[in-house]
Amino acid sequence: MLKEASISQMRSQGIPKERRILVNRGRGNDELAPSDALFAEFNATRERLESTLGKGTAESHNQAFLDMAYESRFRKQILGDPAALARLEEIGRRAEKEDLYLVCYEGPGKACHRRILMRLAEELYGARVVVEGVEPGA
Repeated sequence: MLKEASISQMRSQGIPKERRILVNRGRGNDELAPSDALFAEFNATRERLESTLGKGTAESHNQAFLDMAYESRFRKQILGDPAALARLEEIGRRAEKEDLYLVCYEGPGKACHRRILMRLAEELYGARVVVEGVEPGA
């Protein structure tokens, strides 16, 4: 089964290293991380929203995710990258035999690209997934 965890959950739940797939930037799976441009635009949008919705809040984070159509843009990035699709398929196949966790920074109250990856693995490769965090919409 393909599951999700934040870095803090990974540590607090004691998820074994061999079952963790870090999908945040610079952790060995960069083909599954948002592009530099998408990441920078998301941060700028979130920071702009923080002036009215509060610094570091889930509301500013999730609204930025919606305002910039993050999900559709990230899906397009992944679907257009053969290396990303191959890695995602490999993860989906491996998750048929054991529980694997896609790990990134965001906790369950904030939108995260790992959930998009999980849904793509489910849609494209039939992976069984457990999505526990928020889904602010596409």
